[in-house]
Amino acid sequence: MSQEALMQLEQLHVGYQTRSQPVVLIKDINLEIRKGELVCLLGQNGVGKSTLLRTLAGVQPPLSGKIRLKGELLGSYSIQILATQLSLVLTEKISAGNLLVEELVALGRHPYTNWLGLLSGEDKHKVDKAISQTRINYLVGKKVGELSDGQYQKAMIARALAQDGELMILDEPTAFLDLNNSVEIFLLLRRLAHESGKGIVVSTHDFHLAMEFADKLWLTNFNSPLYEGLPEDLALNGLLEESMYHEGFGLDMLSGRIIIDKQEQQRIDVMGPEPALEWTVRALEKNGFSRAINGVSETKIVIEKREGIFAWINDDHTFTTIESLIQFLRKS
Repeated sequence: MSQEALMQLEQLHVGYQTRSQPVVLIKDINLEIRKGELVCLLGQNGVGKSTLLRTLAGVQPPLSGKIRLKGELLGSYSIQILATQLSLVLTEKISAGNLLVEELVALGRHPYTNWLGLLSGEDKHKVDKAISQTRINYLVGKKVGELSDGQYQKAMIARALAQDGELMILDEPTAFLDLNNSVEIFLLLRRLAHESGKGIVVSTHDFHLAMEFADKLWLTNFNSPLYEGLPEDLALNGLLEESMYHEGFGLDMLSGRIIIDKQEQQRIDVMGPEPALEWTVRALEKNGFSRAINGVSETKIVIEKREGIFAWINDDHTFTTIESLIQFLRKS
């Protein structure tokens, strides 16, 4: 991956202006966005993620500080030239229901066309390439209004790719998608960053996908600085846990699992082969039990695999599902 910086943020303050005074959401941001990196922005609702992304895209002005794109101040670019350097994909759907998908993607070439809006051979090549990169060739003849949410997001990413800028900014592109489509979007974004050398910044609430696919994380929290680093470094130094903390639950930084605070009802000594052991422990913890440390427990569960089928054994009781085991433990 290239380490060339596309954008530099210097003492940046972002927020919004009221009649009486500015409201700062995130301040003192000093970061770089580099070519070939997928950056995921994590934070709670209302912390200022969308405001930051809109500011980086030039849609709204910063409250203070500087944004440099390829060494030049962002404000020095004309709207048309800026549209050739970066692209923005927002969560809100645009009113383009009657457009064909190919026509929607072609809108990404608008900054390059003449006053008649005619596509040149080069423009058509960029449109075809964007459609191919996002693998939506099968959708080109469909109307935008007929697309599923996942298909629509891929089409909007294709439009952003057709703009052919080196920087892409996406605000929660998987907000309304199922798991399969969300993973496909993140796979696509990571591939575009690594294979096309683009710098890509995406805000998301999906902690697990961010940890799996991001080259860098940006962590935001109320009344806190914006922290940046490798996902693994931020997990190790405690900043990730701190930013994700909420009263009543926390995160297991090793597994990424949500840990719900509850009064333990009983400790269970459980042993057996994987993956049954892992899923059993998860079910126990979710239902108010916990795994005994060093086997210190009056209740012992042994998991065995018999002819390819798991069984859970407690003394003279045998269970064929985790559900039946949990029901038994609740009555004990």
